[in-house]
Amino acid sequence: MITYTYKAKLNAHTHRNLAEFLTQQRLLYNGALQERIDCYQKTGESISLFDQRGSLTTIRHSDEWFRKFDRWCQDSALVRVDRAFKRFFREGRGFPRFKSAKRGVMSFETLQKKPIFNGKYGMVKLKGLGRFRWRQDARCGDRDTVKLLRVVQRPTGVFIQLVCDVAIQRFGLNRAIGIDVGVHVSAALSDGTVIPRHTPDRAEIRRKQRALSRCKPGSKRRQKRRQELTRACYRARVRRHNAIHRLTNDIVKKHGKWIAVEALDIQAMTASAKGTAECPGRQVKPKTGLNRSILDQNWGTFISQLDYKAASAGGQLVRVDPKYTTQRCSNCGGLPVKSLTLKDRWYHCTYCGYGDDRDVNASKNVLLKGLALFDAGGAIPAVSATENGIRTWVLIDTEPCNECENHTEVHKRLNRYRDAKP
Repeated sequence: MITYTYKAKLNAHTHRNLAEFLTQQRLLYNGALQERIDCYQKTGESISLFDQRGSLTTIRHSDEWFRKFDRWCQDSALVRVDRAFKRFFREGRGFPRFKSAKRGVMSFETLQKKPIFNGKYGMVKLKGLGRFRWRQDARCGDRDTVKLLRVVQRPTGVFIQLVCDVAIQRFGLNRAIGIDVGVHVSAALSDGTVIPRHTPDRAEIRRKQRALSRCKPGSKRRQKRRQELTRACYRARVRRHNAIHRLTNDIVKKHGKWIAVEALDIQAMTASAKGTAECPGRQVKPKTGLNRSILDQNWGTFISQLDYKAASAGGQLVRVDPKYTTQRCSNCGGLPVKSLTLKDRWYHCTYCGYGDDRDVNASKNVLLKGLALFDAGGAIPAVSATENGIRTWVLIDTEPCNECENHTEVHKRLNRYRDAKP
């Protein structure tokens, strides 16, 4: 499934109807949530999505305001509540909350409506809302592939999202690559490529924050300044998101579509160090700066995009245990006598004399762990074609070297490229 996003062109009448419908969606979501809570408190059992759909049908028979809009578009609020409860029972956290007027429902979806493609424009007409038009491109031209249509209201406008069922696109370099993410550099690849860290430009956001702070609370000017700040934050997020898209596309096409990354718990790594009143934390300010640096690099978005792009290219992304990936030598497998700190940017092995950039050495260790996890018909993924021949990543077992005889683990190293004529 691939989602294509287009900016919709709406007239004033459709804008008003959309605002009214999103208000109705918020009330319907809150009502469905309250119904589930009341039912469980009284009977000890929950209501299913099927039962709430029946209740919606009953409401539509008696209320003209609900009959004004499409029934399957209204069903989106009930599906949203059902997904929220399933996620809560599956993960054990994040109980569904009621939607306020300021942070209400900003999107809805429908399975029953198909878009119409007429030349360079696409169009869909929804009951009670009006017509949504957008400029069409070559990404999605077959309406039969559209499985779901979603309308999303953003600070910069209204967008149409088409969720399409398309075949896997076989592209990208058929090669294995290891990636180590960090804060000193955004990412380091096992072939020696280093991606510089991202430094966000918050000048516009800070300027609008200062303008907002000067406004009188509750005034219309403050409301306008708040909307301007929201749009500025959203534009910054979109620019960063698009930059990560370009970066991940470049990695899959030019470096490899068999990708190994570390299985990092980003939420735990960015947790606050303040502690509690009884047990206060230590070094709170340095930890706050480190958390901000981690979040600025968008590790989660970067890895999630690599995951589905590698799968769509016919490759795979695996997550490996990050233990000792930074400390271990990728050439002989030895560990340093003294552990490396964040200030140590160059790795030098005291056993075999191997030296490399700290992050590049870590990415090679990540690749060594990932090679055994790739599902490519064997322990090693497919080869990568080059101009001179065929280069293959091979993983061999070597005997322990003399300098580290006490090292009990069988050393694993990445053998040099072996060139052979195709």
